[in-house]
Amino acid sequence: MTAQDLSESHFGGPSTKSDIFPYPNRGVMKTDILFSSPMIRFSRSQKEAILAWGRDMGAKDVPSLYGLENFQTSALHAVGDPTEKVEASSGNIFYMNSIYQALAHDYSHPEARTKMRLYPEFSETGIEEVWQASKWLVDAPDSVLTPMTRINGKDYFVNELVLCTDNLWFVPTRFFEFRGALWAKGRRAVETEHGLLVAEEPSVQPCSTFHRPWPEVQACLSDLPCIFAPPSQHFAQNMPHPDRQLAGGLEIECPPIIVFVDDVSGNTSKQWNVHYSAYMSNATLPRADLEKSANVHFIATSPHASPMEIIRAICEAVRKGSTTPFKVWDSVKKRHILIRPWILFLPGDNPMQAEMCSHIGLKGNHFCRMCHCGGDQKYKASDEGFTSLMTPGRARSVSETREAITSQLVMATHAAAEKPLKAAISASGVKDSFATPLLNLLIAKGKILRRATPTRKALNPELVNKQLYDELMKNTGKPMCNPLLDMDGLNVHLDTPVEALHTHLLGVVKYFWAQTVWILEKKGRFADFQARLNSLSRIGLKVPNIMADYMCRYRGSLIGKHFKTISQIMAFAVCGLVDEVMQNAWLAIGRLTVLIWETKITDIKAFAKELREVIEETIDFAASLSPGLLTEKNKFHILAHLPDHVERFGPALLFSTERYESFNHIFRLCSIHSNRQAPSRDIARTFANQERCRHMVTGGYWQDKTSGDWVRASSAVLQHIANNPIDARLIGVLPEKSPIPGDMTLLPLPPRVRGRPPPQHPVISWAQTESARLQPSIPSLPGRWHPAGSVIALNGDSAPVGAEVIVRSDAMGPSALNSFASIVEVLLSTSPSTSPSWVIVRDSILSPETHSDLKMPVINRTGSLRAVRPEDIICVINVQHDCITGRCTSSGTEHIRQEREQSIRTRQVVKHTASTFFVINVTSLHNQRHLRNTLPPRLLKQNPFFEDRSRLHLRAAQSLRDTKLQKKLAREAQVRRNAELALRNSVANSSHADFLGISTESVGTTGDEFGGTAPGSHMPVPSCHACSSIGHPDSSISAPRGPRQKKGARATRSAAPWVPPAPAMNGDEPREGRRSESSSSRRAVTISNMGTAPSTISPAPPRKRKRPARADPESSAAREALFRGSLQNHQEIDLNGDVTPQGLTAMIGIYMRHQRPCGMMEPSGNTHTREIYQEFARTQSRKYGLSGAQVTEVLAFSELSPVMMLIDLKIHQIRTENDFLHRFIRVFVRHPDFGTRLRHSVAAALLAPRIPAYVDGLNGQFTAYLEDNAEALLGIPESQKSDPADWSLVKTAIGIELANQRSGMRAKLDAGIKNKQDIYELTTSLLMYDMRAKIEHWGRFAFLRQCTILYNKTPSGRRGDYWRYIDQCLKDMRENARKDHPTDVLAQKRHESLFLTHTLDNDIKMFPIRSGTLARLVYSNDALTTLQRTTENQVSSFTVNDSPVATTPVVNSEDLQAVISVPVGAGAAE
Repeated sequence: MTAQDLSESHFGGPSTKSDIFPYPNRGVMKTDILFSSPMIRFSRSQKEAILAWGRDMGAKDVPSLYGLENFQTSALHAVGDPTEKVEASSGNIFYMNSIYQALAHDYSHPEARTKMRLYPEFSETGIEEVWQASKWLVDAPDSVLTPMTRINGKDYFVNELVLCTDNLWFVPTRFFEFRGALWAKGRRAVETEHGLLVAEEPSVQPCSTFHRPWPEVQACLSDLPCIFAPPSQHFAQNMPHPDRQLAGGLEIECPPIIVFVDDVSGNTSKQWNVHYSAYMSNATLPRADLEKSANVHFIATSPHASPMEIIRAICEAVRKGSTTPFKVWDSVKKRHILIRPWILFLPGDNPMQAEMCSHIGLKGNHFCRMCHCGGDQKYKASDEGFTSLMTPGRARSVSETREAITSQLVMATHAAAEKPLKAAISASGVKDSFATPLLNLLIAKGKILRRATPTRKALNPELVNKQLYDELMKNTGKPMCNPLLDMDGLNVHLDTPVEALHTHLLGVVKYFWAQTVWILEKKGRFADFQARLNSLSRIGLKVPNIMADYMCRYRGSLIGKHFKTISQIMAFAVCGLVDEVMQNAWLAIGRLTVLIWETKITDIKAFAKELREVIEETIDFAASLSPGLLTEKNKFHILAHLPDHVERFGPALLFSTERYESFNHIFRLCSIHSNRQAPSRDIARTFANQERCRHMVTGGYWQDKTSGDWVRASSAVLQHIANNPIDARLIGVLPEKSPIPGDMTLLPLPPRVRGRPPPQHPVISWAQTESARLQPSIPSLPGRWHPAGSVIALNGDSAPVGAEVIVRSDAMGPSALNSFASIVEVLLSTSPSTSPSWVIVRDSILSPETHSDLKMPVINRTGSLRAVRPEDIICVINVQHDCITGRCTSSGTEHIRQEREQSIRTRQVVKHTASTFFVINVTSLHNQRHLRNTLPPRLLKQNPFFEDRSRLHLRAAQSLRDTKLQKKLAREAQVRRNAELALRNSVANSSHADFLGISTESVGTTGDEFGGTAPGSHMPVPSCHACSSIGHPDSSISAPRGPRQKKGARATRSAAPWVPPAPAMNGDEPREGRRSESSSSRRAVTISNMGTAPSTISPAPPRKRKRPARADPESSAAREALFRGSLQNHQEIDLNGDVTPQGLTAMIGIYMRHQRPCGMMEPSGNTHTREIYQEFARTQSRKYGLSGAQVTEVLAFSELSPVMMLIDLKIHQIRTENDFLHRFIRVFVRHPDFGTRLRHSVAAALLAPRIPAYVDGLNGQFTAYLEDNAEALLGIPESQKSDPADWSLVKTAIGIELANQRSGMRAKLDAGIKNKQDIYELTTSLLMYDMRAKIEHWGRFAFLRQCTILYNKTPSGRRGDYWRYIDQCLKDMRENARKDHPTDVLAQKRHESLFLTHTLDNDIKMFPIRSGTLARLVYSNDALTTLQRTTENQVSSFTVNDSPVATTPVVNSEDLQAVISVPVGAGAAE
């Protein structure tokens, strides 16, 4: 049924008119456009209300909603329904729209098809599109590019022999465009007596010279025995091209696509309703068309499926096209062709791109998805680590990431692999979304198997490993790895380009904005800054408004468009308000923004170099102002990769995500009207219907299902869209109407007064113009004009009066330079046929030097006036008044407009002086190319801000370490303050004795505490010197507030040493801190010092505490006398441990004065008996609930002398330490450090090339070796080996680790066999934990692999244990050597060496060498780590059952080098 039949069947044949095909009437067409608009979405009830309103108003041809929906469904099937169901491996269900249908719409739409470029282009004029950059032109593999071209009806494929018109033989490898023609890169062939000899060096050939394709060439040369000479025979293997038969006579084209995935809320409210959505763009379209929302195609969304599950569905669809190309209709060629798309790059924000790269993300130690930069915080703060953050590190590779994922899966099959797995993920930065659920499953199952249950015992490590390995094998049918790692033509680490919106605007600019605002607030200059922002000119910036008040009020909640404006004007707004370093930082940021938003790159190498230098300067400013930003904010390093991506893909705007972020608005409109029961399906169908409507009404073709013809909408429908801007805007295809250069806009007329004639635009002669008044000497011009307000420049800018413009030079020739001028007056002729319109400009004189502070060109508007034609105005540029030279102040005010009216409210603005100096804003994005072409190069050149970058980085790293140390000290000081406060509180509320006078509360109380100065007494309470350090006399001054500290908050008084604050970003003085006494002044003082302690100290922070009972004056005086007496008698303490009665009395007096419970009477006299001590001991023991035995011990302790008490306390301390050491081993075996040391030691043993056995006697001997060297190898003190129970924990850990690593070796050997790894790859895979390769490893690992192959071939019932089978093979090898050489030990070793060499030779034949030089690096014994060298020597002497003396195979280096020709260096490490 045709579309016309569909219209007739749904809406009646008699009323259908052919001029609006495929619609039955205009009412259906208008309603379909309205309800299919992506800009305005309606709910079902709203649609019904609109249709009912139309019918009630008497409108014609108003369809019913049911009829309209039936038409839309039928039309969608006619055009092509792209929605299909997808079920992920996890069971999640979502719907996606076919990428092939989206591309088919582009091919069948004439307007889009004419703009598509299917071949890369070699451009001599610059790079502005993706097909001109290196990825598509050079780096993409030939297999994903368009493999053919059709010339004069003949199909020419790559890798096929072609005969050219000049009898030249040529083998093309890829096609590209050059100077408007199609060319081919390939190799030429010359005729020899033995056949065609293909050249080694590539060359290029215009495709217009192609004469005969391969089928014709093959037919002509069929009588020859051989077409190619012997050295070029391999070229014949690729002829004919496999796609020639697959095409079946059709053309094959390979359009690249751009895939974007993001998390977006499905709600318009603030409630987060996450949907992972995928969009697509056709990369063959120009950038200007890619920015249009009509060319962003929806693919899929789901609130349930993960983003990688959506990506997997996309990858499977792309792979399907590689084997079965999709047939589409080419609306330009008017025939069917086949398409095979491929992914060009994957834009997105940094977290999403990290997930696409199977990367751990920005929070990881190795935070960069593109390189291996990073490390822990300690490394980043070191000189080497901090410097490494400035530049890209060693690049990541897809194969390396894939191998890391495989290694993690293998590691998860080991018992107790959770911590090693986390360490491996953190060390590599690789974390795959598909592998993570499986890893969690294996870890969880491993924990269950290792735990005993009521029905079974805990399994040993070997069985656990086996069951986990089996579990892993069960999941091989499910996706276990990122599908993007296996996509042809896509390198996720290189093809996830740095995105300007999230990395630069919402990263670098945002960070510097926050720091600048903090500095301005701290200095009290934020109001001046706001006044400057309000006073800056936006003419020439092409921004709607600077929005200064909004940005200052909501300075912590700005978005990308605000930061884009800030980066262009910030240098002017902060000039003079911040120091020179911050000022220059904003200059560098402005230059960087200009380079990022460049649309055409003339010289890619020079541009990349300049971009790299500006990025380095920006990073250097961050290092200079706040080094912590570089370690905490990883976007600075990620930005360093931008130059590489610009070279690979072209200008940064090509891989910007702003177009997709804007498209999220359309997505939300489609989401909010879903019933939320099937959001993925409803949204996909909504987008499919939108694209169907747009495709039909704008001239796209679709196939008539009955006739098979390709039809399109009638001319009336197309004309309706062209002439109806409202409907065109509804479907998102409103054509932009470019302004006409030279058009002028008249000044607005005053409002009309009732009763008077309408106002008219005035008509003036030359004598009445403002120009004649300003400069009478200017020649008068004939004619009459209307005064106008603005004129349209050549580039479409609106140039108002007062704007600075670039005027075309009157001189002829290419060397003529344009000039700067300001518009004084715009005159619109009343009779253009007789007298032209004019623009009166004043020439601006360009200063020979740049501005001293702003480093930008300066102009002086003191030139003469002259009249120019409107078409001589090239563009408008942004200039700002030179307020530094003019000494402008923020003393002006202006009224604020509200509700389009002028209110009485005012705001502060800059009052500009009459200075005629203006600064050209070279950081503005608009018309940057015209600005660069007009200014002389000397004014554009920027001298580097930092001469010695390495010194700057070292100084910044040192500052960072100092800052971190200060923060650490501050934290420790806070801990001490909290502890001291808790101690004071506990002492104040208890009755513990303080015989030694160390309690701070006993000597640091104020007058309000514990009586203080008694009434009637004028003597202040004495205090010790140690207490004076609690608060400095200046400490009562509150510390100033920080930038984010709440008003009224006060810093806590500290008894800790003063910690200087971190250096401020702008180099200002640090905040005023609180001084304190040095540590020497805090030492314990003798009792004699207490008598001279200062009597007035700053009070401690007041605390609410119950006031003690006030004593009478006499008792207070008695206590004071007792206190002074005790100070005088302190020397009577016997140093031998005995205390004289006078000294003891003094000490008790101190205690009774300061620590006596309230109401406890002081004994009379100056003697204290034994009964008093014991009574006090009993009282305190009862108070704290001590047991009877404990009370007895306390009473015995009270009988001791002070020295004896100290000795007893020391003994108890030692006993406590011993008890802690007994618990130490149980804690230490669970610590990551122990695991790391144990793994390295076990790896050194198992990977030793001379180990005699892997099971036989290894556990016991290796455990004994570790026991003898426990402290050196495992970090366990020697004293901990005496307890058998404790050491059994270590033995168990050793056994588990041996089993785990043996299982890992077995899995890697199996993987090496399955993946056909050569010996170098196998060695690299097996060596882990910093083990270095030796030549001997090749022979041993080849032996293990050959044994594994034999073991796998053995029937399962006869196999036995794998490692015991390996041990038996080693035993057989040694026995054969002893049979041939019974007594000669050296000959036995030589025999074993030759056997391993022969095994290695066989292994190389089975697994040919394909590794590069890097994998072949080997080390001598001297270059090994100490651990590896000593462990290898030890395990080589282990005893095995077959020999009373350990004789192990030693591989001879000369024999191995005969098999593998690799030089052995003394330490061939990188």
